[in-house]
Amino acid sequence: MSARPRGTKELARQAWRRLRGGELTPRRAALSVAVGLVIGMTPAFGLHWLIVLAICVPLRLDTGVAYLAANISLPFIAPFITFAEIETGSLLVRGSFLPISPDDVTTVAIGTLLVELLVGTAVLAPLTGVVGGAATYGLVSWRRGRALRAVKEGNGT
Repeated sequence: MSARPRGTKELARQAWRRLRGGELTPRRAALSVAVGLVIGMTPAFGLHWLIVLAICVPLRLDTGVAYLAANISLPFIAPFITFAEIETGSLLVRGSFLPISPDDVTTVAIGTLLVELLVGTAVLAPLTGVVGGAATYGLVSWRRGRALRAVKEGNGT
């Protein structure tokens, strides 16, 4: 059991360590990015930070990295993500894409769009997380290996 914090500064340090979860290994970086991307792909706009905290703190993932990845759904990108999720859901539910003309869009029921959005999100969010996590794992592993080689060369070994 850890010692009680003695002051505000120590409390802040402990909170920071808890949010960061520990050393950022390739595995932790990849999992943090994957979780962040999955959360960011969900249409829970405004709740992403709370969801990141709720998932990453207990799993000791890096909340900062995860939240950065969750920002895949920035306001100028979110409509495209939502459109892709609805179209993916439509393809899986109906076997065809939704029509995209203004007249056709106004005739589609909101309930239909909601089902297709949920199905599309259930497919695209994990897929995005796996791809982003794998890319992160490769990148962090490569950079660590490069840094270790530079240290060895600097030591003359």
